[in-house]
Amino acid sequence: MTKRDFRLPQIDKLLREPVLQQTIERLHIRRELASRHARLYVDQTRQDLTSGKIAEEPTLETMASAIANDLEQITQAGIRKILNGTGVILSTNLGRAPLPVSVVAQLSQALCSYSNLEFDLEEGGRGERTAQISRLLGLLIGSQSAIVVNNCASAVMLAVKALSDQKETIVSRGELIEIGGSFRLPDVITSSGGRLKEVGTTNRTRAADYEKAVSENTGMLMKCHRSNYQVLGFTEETSIKELAEIGSKHGVPVVYDLGGGCLIDLQQFDLVAEPTVQATLESGADLVLFSGDKLLGGPQAGIIAGNSEVVAKLRKSPIYRALRADKMVIALLESVLTQYIYVDGYKNLPVFQLAALKQDSLRQRAQIATTKLQDLQCLDVSPIDLESTMGGGSLPGELLPSAGLSIKVKKPNSSATNLSRLLRQGQPAVIGKVTDNRLCLDFRTITESDEDDLLCALRSADTALSNK
Repeated sequence: MTKRDFRLPQIDKLLREPVLQQTIERLHIRRELASRHARLYVDQTRQDLTSGKIAEEPTLETMASAIANDLEQITQAGIRKILNGTGVILSTNLGRAPLPVSVVAQLSQALCSYSNLEFDLEEGGRGERTAQISRLLGLLIGSQSAIVVNNCASAVMLAVKALSDQKETIVSRGELIEIGGSFRLPDVITSSGGRLKEVGTTNRTRAADYEKAVSENTGMLMKCHRSNYQVLGFTEETSIKELAEIGSKHGVPVVYDLGGGCLIDLQQFDLVAEPTVQATLESGADLVLFSGDKLLGGPQAGIIAGNSEVVAKLRKSPIYRALRADKMVIALLESVLTQYIYVDGYKNLPVFQLAALKQDSLRQRAQIATTKLQDLQCLDVSPIDLESTMGGGSLPGELLPSAGLSIKVKKPNSSATNLSRLLRQGQPAVIGKVTDNRLCLDFRTITESDEDDLLCALRSADTALSNK
């Protein structure tokens, strides 16, 4: 069948179909945009018919309904609330660290009006957008200066470009990490203009390895915290203090990609101790790079803090302007950092509130929820002990005893996968883990205030399964 043999409807005729016309009117969509989308849909349908992807021409009603559904989806918020039942506190796919409602509420006035983002109110002239963050970090971690970029990969890119462009960046072989999405540290370094120089071995790298590798063409010594995996057994690594001594001897800056950005002792949450940003600087690093949305508990950001002269070199780099954070990120980050000033203020951050939850209290919540759901027709709900993780490339191997719900679909020809799909399509969507044909929902990452929404979502899914 040739292209001209397909009898697909005209655009005007599609737009007059009741289901599509009513959708356009209800959503107040501009007619020319609806027309454009309908034309694109018709063109795609023609291509699919030509290629054999679809065998028969769809009816007028089918096409109009599909276009109406597309418009419904497009007009919904792309990023929306999720009930996270995975038990992963810093789930990268689900936005990492949730922010405190109080922090976000404080920002509306500054974000909905003009602000002093780059204006010095004291001098009446141009200011530095990260001035307040520099002051906060100076108090919290002892850094002399700081700037903020989009994320930690951006921070590495900027550091390499400003300090080691066309020069050697020396890194241990055991620290050439890969993060989510197949982004690899060696690729970030080389794409930023640095020449990667590997030293040591996967499991053992000594200070002497760095010392021997330093040359007149060395731009910087770099250490990368292995935040998303562990190397155990016959191991040795060079400390920041040792690297700082080598760097000072040869006049080469030492940069530590710390990743998680922890400012507190995590052992209070029965978690393994992580190197803190302040301890890293005290050990002699010229710069420390860390994320805002991991163990700091703030928004996505790459924070670069340390020696003022070295930070100034990064600030002067042409690519800093392309990578720097916007006013929303800066305002959120300022507000989150301010929490750390107050006694136990960091405990107001959701990442630590969730980490602090005890298994016994989670078991009680799961038991109460189970009792409320015993009348469901298609779902068998029971409490279950689970294990939560920090996630987000932080604290590999660390497990938090938790509890939640285990849900089995009783209806024949249906499965936990079907239930999971139904819950993802709800408002709000519910995300869990399917294990042994049961859907598990970890209550550590579902707040008590969201439990009513969760129960409603499960009842709606039960009704949908009953009607199939």
